[in-house]
Amino acid sequence: MKKILLILLTVVFGLSFTSCEGIGGKATVEVQVIKSNMPQSGMSVYMFDETKWTMDIREPLFANKTVITDASGIATFELGDMDLEINDSQTTLYFATFKDGTEIMTGQTAVTIKKGETKQATIRL
Repeated sequence: MKKILLILLTVVFGLSFTSCEGIGGKATVEVQVIKSNMPQSGMSVYMFDETKWTMDIREPLFANKTVITDASGIATFELGDMDLEINDSQTTLYFATFKDGTEIMTGQTAVTIKKGETKQATIRL
């Protein structure tokens, strides 16, 4: 009886540390940053949820996620359940770039995405 209880507790305890990522599915957004038709590498792209965006809380400090663009000027955001609306079939996310070290926005775009999708967007500076 003690062994069964120990096994049960071990399983429950182990499950409490597993990720919930697989429950609803993942999504990916690839945001390319372009200036004068040239991809911009090494730039920070900030992601905001709809609540922050509509409440005008659009500063780098309050971003939900930040990704640096690669050599092709693309910032790839891997989204899980914590980033996507659980009760809605789709989520609108907002992406922005800012002048280095400031709260001055230099570009922005929005993407509406469903779980399991991959979407691309462009920010033109």
